[in-house]
Amino acid sequence: MGSKPKTITVSLPPWVSEEEARRVIEETLARLWGRISIDEIRARLGVKEEQLLENIEAGEYNVEELRSRERDRLP
Repeated sequence: MGSKPKTITVSLPPWVSEEEARRVIEETLARLWGRISIDEIRARLGVKEEQLLENIEAGEYNVEELRSRERDRLP
């Protein structure tokens, strides 16, 4: 199997915002790969941008990898 990314074209009705559609698609893809963005974590925890003392850049993390590390760390 090839590892080349696939391209999908989506037609949106006029009342659907492109930004909202992009957000939903990105979240769906992240869930398929077991990844979650820091923005989604903040949203789930109810952390607002103005509450942050320092903004630390963070990429996406593989949830399964983090779970595995925690399992190894725990007695």
